[in-house]
Amino acid sequence: MWCSMKYLMAGLILAFSGFSSEFMQMTPVGDECIPVSVALTGCLEASDALDQLEFDIDFSGILETADQEDGYAHARCVLSGRIGNYTLSVNVEGAEEEMLLKREYSGASWESLIHRFADEFVYLLSGEQGIASTQVAFISRNNGVYSLKAQSLDSRAPQVVITDDEVITTPAWSPDGGDIAFTSYRNGLGDIYLYSFENSSARRIITGGLNTSPAWTPDFRYIAFTRSIGGNSDIYRFDRASGDVQRLTARGSIETSASFSPTGQQMILTSDRVGYPQLYIMDSAGGTAERAGFAHGYCDGPSWSPSGNRIAYCARSNGNFHIFVMNTDGTDIRQVTTEGTLNEDPVWSPTGGHLAFSSDRNGVRSIYLLELNKLTVYRLSSSSESYCATWSPVTIQGGIQ
Repeated sequence: MWCSMKYLMAGLILAFSGFSSEFMQMTPVGDECIPVSVALTGCLEASDALDQLEFDIDFSGILETADQEDGYAHARCVLSGRIGNYTLSVNVEGAEEEMLLKREYSGASWESLIHRFADEFVYLLSGEQGIASTQVAFISRNNGVYSLKAQSLDSRAPQVVITDDEVITTPAWSPDGGDIAFTSYRNGLGDIYLYSFENSSARRIITGGLNTSPAWTPDFRYIAFTRSIGGNSDIYRFDRASGDVQRLTARGSIETSASFSPTGQQMILTSDRVGYPQLYIMDSAGGTAERAGFAHGYCDGPSWSPSGNRIAYCARSNGNFHIFVMNTDGTDIRQVTTEGTLNEDPVWSPTGGHLAFSSDRNGVRSIYLLELNKLTVYRLSSSSESYCATWSPVTIQGGIQ
């Protein structure tokens, strides 16, 4: 296991006591969704396209499909064309039959056209960004071969970004969508590489020691990462422009798994400075770190929400590992997962309404997506063992089109 279970791999298995094993389960956010109705006709793929459109709408957490008489808006869609050249014609009318949108989308795949319209439909009626056109990248392991894959939110096969016989792990999608940073062990110890979708190639950017868990600042300027030298792990920061590396923590404890706040002014990280892994918040340039919560005897893999008010993380509860969400001050802790024994690596969608995580709930560690408004769960990967998810920004420069 190569992500948040690093402490178990290192043999840090402790018997904790004095921590609560009961947490309030996450309940649906319960925001009222905007009811809409849709109809889609046309070429042979029209039936599948309608199913995808209804999924995109219902999984948005903002709109929901309904009968025409109950809909706030109604979309009439026609899909035409064939493989490699599709056109989606859309008319959206309001409840009073006023025209809200009339548009044609063209492209090589009907799935991408459906996603584009679904996101525009969400924005048209709510003013909020949709996530249907985003992608999730993750690590897949099959017969000793490691792959970095990018998966769209549909049934198409994922794009294999890179593959290697040596371990690759902890990918992190850049804020502009054009690159993915990741760790590769192809040169012995872990080095951090940067894969460019524009150039379809990866180059090594950080070496020296064992380097893992890259995390981007929102302004794209820095990459924080964990460097282990002589068995000690600390958080470092890489300046993309100059190539300079700055050490941000300097303790004898394990410091790892950094995640930046939306402003980039703070980061949350994992540290075992009290004898077991806990979450701490400190300034992004280093300094004193304050503990973020006291509810768990083991927690790791924090991810700061795009809104800035919530933290998702993995924690041990009753012998199993589950995903939790809390306020940044450690209050209002909610348990998100209840199935399986190993749920880890939570990451937020770029809009903050969804989480991606890995889970063994169906016997093989796979990537799942959770929509928080209704707590709908969608299994994204289904073949080989998959873990270490990273979610693309809303605007993607690379990946499946």
